[in-house]
Parts: sequence; structure tokens; C-alpha cells
Amino acid sequence: MQLHQAGRRQEAEAIYRQVLARQPNHAAAAHFLGLLLHQTGRSEEGLELLEQSVSLQPTNADFLNNFGTVMRDLGRVAAAIDFFRGAVDLRPEQLAARDNLGSSLTQLGQFEEAEEIYRGTVQRNPFHARARIGLAETLQEAGRLDEALAVFREALSIRPKDAELLHGLGVGLMEKGKLDEAADLFRQAVAIQPGMARAWLMLTQVKRQKERDAELTRMEAQHAKTPQYSLERMQLAFGLGKANDDLKDYNRAFDYFAEGNAIRRRAINYDPIRTRAEFEAMKTVFDAGFFEKHRPSPITDDAPIFIVGMPRSGTTLVEQIIASHPDVYGAGELSILKTAVGRQFPSTMPGGFPWGVADTDDADFTEAGQAYLDMLHARYPHMRHVTDKMPGNFLLIGFIHMMMPKARIIHCARDAVATCLSIYKVHFRGDTHRYGYDLGELADFHNLYTDIMAHWHKVLPGVVHDVRYEDFVADQQGQSRALIDYLGLPWNDAVLSFHETDRPVRTASAAQVRQPMYQGSVDLWKRYGDRLKPLLDKLG
Repeated sequence: MQLHQAGRRQEAEAIYRQVLARQPNHAAAAHFLGLLLHQTGRSEEGLELLEQSVSLQPTNADFLNNFGTVMRDLGRVAAAIDFFRGAVDLRPEQLAARDNLGSSLTQLGQFEEAEEIYRGTVQRNPFHARARIGLAETLQEAGRLDEALAVFREALSIRPKDAELLHGLGVGLMEKGKLDEAADLFRQAVAIQPGMARAWLMLTQVKRQKERDAELTRMEAQHAKTPQYSLERMQLAFGLGKANDDLKDYNRAFDYFAEGNAIRRRAINYDPIRTRAEFEAMKTVFDAGFFEKHRPSPITDDAPIFIVGMPRSGTTLVEQIIASHPDVYGAGELSILKTAVGRQFPSTMPGGFPWGVADTDDADFTEAGQAYLDMLHARYPHMRHVTDKMPGNFLLIGFIHMMMPKARIIHCARDAVATCLSIYKVHFRGDTHRYGYDLGELADFHNLYTDIMAHWHKVLPGVVHDVRYEDFVADQQGQSRALIDYLGLPWNDAVLSFHETDRPVRTASAAQVRQPMYQGSVDLWKRYGDRLKPLLDKLG
């Protein structure tokens, strides 16, 4: 165990295996060898040992918590929750398991239970900052930003020099559009903890770099001494890329962006062949014959407004414009469509997903549509219209139409190179947009997206309403009027002052939508010249 903790993994593995050779049912040796194998990329073998250790000691809360973290690492969050919940039931005071349970519940959108867990932890241990941060982040995810800010402020009254809390409050204020206050909090965080790369990165998002000032010099020095392939080095690289882009030093900016993307790509598992197969399968299932054979659900609820497209294509801008209308609530990026589809059409369905959908009963789409609407109205009661701005929902347009035929679908398009460069310049939260960290893979994905959008227009003519980012920049009022007209809403001048609308924005564009529309972003990609050749060569 001590060798394992000291990083001497080969020696530790040999000792664990010696113990198991003598005592095959030694629970601790099986458990810690399983963890070690997972940490060294041998997760399948590790899972068997972890499962063995838990079956040998089913009341060991530490084992359950550790097994849960491995399951979560592997993307099996629902299964992880069961283990975390088991650990908490056995030892309600175990803070690590409570934190893990809360964060996993939030990840799956189970906000009420996550809130209950975090509030219980705070009650038990008022000085446990991680629980207060988790509670605030859960409230943010649930769209209750003002309550989240209050939680951060209360926590800071107890721990005023806590860099994590300062960073969290800063992110919340950035989402609320209070950019100067957010910048001040990020500065306080890095003053206390100079190696806090996340806070440096966020500072660059809310600050427009006008000169090579002392702050930029400190950030560069921090980057230079940060381990080469670390998460922190990646975050600092993306931030320095943004700062140098502001300064119009495009070669230096690209060097930083390339470094940040290369580090991120090393750490993720992305399979472009599988991605292509997923797109082709969706086109094969939802072909013209499908829509001749099947009829959309009879649901008439037109509350949802879906905004789809590639990230960085104007989806946040379009949502901000629409949400400035008094009849529309901007809910941001919701995961409930994927949840509703997954429950009704699971991977275990006859024929597999999505191929089995071709032979499903039309009533299944009605059930899935009602499930989506139940979740939507439970979260946002009494709202006439609600936007769902998960960009990747463009892959599920066939489902949207079959489930809720009265829902509006807005597709945001933008120049392909501009879109891809903008994605390449951003460090996205979580594991989304895994295709975006290599210029060639990014181009391939954009080609797949372009192809499937052409497919939807062909098999579902008139169902999807296209808007182009460049058209909005050139004619904001004309395009806004056409958009509001498409939604069947009365005109309201508030949509022209979208940058003044007081609503939380949780995407990478949180700072940009607080500014009036500007022409400069349209052709920015041309300034990067030959550095984009791998992208330009592959874009269709």
C-alpha cells in the first residue's frame, strides 16, 4: 500500500500479486491491485478484482466508494451512484462518499437528491468547503443561479481566503454577466493559490488583453513551470492562447492553442470510426421510408424550442436573442432529450440502438415525448416556451420530430472554418466535444454534421429552420424579426438588446453574449493562415 501511494506501482503490483497467490480471497490485496490496474490503463482486469473485493467485504464503505469512483471514471455514472449510495448508507459521515454521490447525482440531472445530500453534509460539517461548492454547483446546474451565489457568499463568510470558493463565485458571476466582479474574484484566487490554472483560464475569458501587462507575465511564468502534460498546463495554455489572440499575436496564440489541444487529446478516448458509424446508423434508420411508414406522436405541446448545431456556431447568441422575449425562458444546454430517448429506446432494445427504432411502435415516440415534456415542465413550470440549447441534439432531430411534432427546431449554421477554429480555441467543460482537440478529427466531424443536416432537410422538409451566424451579424434586426416570426411570437424590441438580458449563461460564450453583435469575428480565422492547413485540407 505504501509503495502504491508513493507511485512505485510496479513494485506494489508485484507484492499485491504475491499476496493473492498465497491468499486468493485477500480482499484488500484484490481491491488495491484493482485500483492500481485501473490507474495504469488496465481497467477491465481491475474491475474484476474490485468486484471480488466488494463481494468479499460488502460492508466496507471505503471499498464501495473506491469502486464507485472507478465506475464513474469509466462513464458508468448510474452504476457508480449505487456504490456511493451504499457507502453513505453504511457510513453517513464519510465525506468523500457523500461528495462523490452528490456530484454524480448532479451529473445525471438528479438535482433534488444531490441538493439533499450536500445540505446534509453541510449540516454535519459546516466547514467542509467541498460540500458547499458542490451544493452551489448543483443549484447552478438546476438553473437557480442566485441561490448558488448566496451559497458561495455564505461559505466565503466562513472561509474568506478559500481559492476554490472565490473561483466558484467568480464563475457564477461570469454566468450572470457581472464580468468585472468575476475578474476581481479570479485575481483574488490566483493571489492566494498562484498555481490555480482554472482561475487563470477564467480570468482570460472575462478580461480583454490589451497589452503585455504584469498579469500576463505572471501567467506565462506559471505556465513555464507547470508539468508538461498536466491538466493545469492545458488550462494555462488555452488561457494564454486567448490572451495572445486578444493581442492579435496569432502565431503565438496558435502555439498555445495547439499545446492545450494536444494535452487534452492525449487524455481522452475518442474513436472517429465509431462516430462515423453512429451518424451513418442514424441516417439509415431515419430514411425517407421511415417517415412514410411511421406517424409522429399526437402531442400538441409546443413549449420546447430546440436550438441545434455545432458548438460555437451561434447557438448561445440565438438562445440569448430568443430568451430576451418575455414569452420564452432560456434553459441552456439540457440533457433531458438524451435521457428521454435513452429510457424509451435503450441500447438493449430488440435490434439494438438505433437500428431497432425502425421497427418500434409509434406509441413509443408518444411515451418518450411525454417523458421529455414532464421533465421540462417539472423544471420550468408555468413557462410558455423553453429553449433547449444542447448543440449535439442535431443528431436526434428524427426523434424530436416523432416525439413532439409541434416543437420548433432552429439550426444554427456558421462558416465551417470559423466554427472549427472557434471550437479549437476553447477548453470545454467535462468530456463533451471529444472530436474537437485535433484539427483533422475536427474537420471530419464537421463534415459528418454537414452531411446529416442535409439528410434531415431532405427527409423532413420544412421541419428545421436554418439561421446563419454571418446573416445575424450583417442584419441583426431583420434576422431577429424573421426568427421571432418563425416561432409564432409577437415582436418585442427586447430581443435587439439581447446583451442586456439578465439571465445565466453557462457556455463558453458566457462573456461574449454580454456584448453587442460585432462584425470582427466573421473572418478572424483568415488571420491564422497556414496554421489551419490540416483543417482546410479535410473540410468538405
